[in-house]
Amino acid sequence: MDELSRVRADLSVGERTLDDLWNDRPLLWQGLAWNRAQLRLWLLSLPDIKARDAETDNPTYRRSIGETARSSAWSGASPNGGLGGDLGDVLVEVLTALGKPAPLALVRTKLPPGLVATEPMIRAAVQAHPRLRLTGPLIGLIH
Repeated sequence: MDELSRVRADLSVGERTLDDLWNDRPLLWQGLAWNRAQLRLWLLSLPDIKARDAETDNPTYRRSIGETARSSAWSGASPNGGLGGDLGDVLVEVLTALGKPAPLALVRTKLPPGLVATEPMIRAAVQAHPRLRLTGPLIGLIH
């Protein structure tokens, strides 16, 4: 998904509120069948995305790459307990542990505790990751 990569790239340039991100790309969110809560969950699943005022209805997000000093106002938005990598990398780990292609619904149940991902989010991550493929109902690894 090139569009999702562009959203992440936009966050590298400057901070954006959830409202801004939602309103800037309505066709993308409609095409993914996402609502605002799903956009927020996707942003939370990205380890390089930081959130400020995360407890509000309109948090502000930015991307931090190679940041060494962390501001107290900005927190890691990733709920995956510091597993590192993005959702695609987590899916690779899950499929490697399973040892074979698996249905999307099964892979979703094998995600680490605290990592919340919807089926559209998983599909988007599979399409964006170079080591993953979706064949019918199965997610598999490309070796």
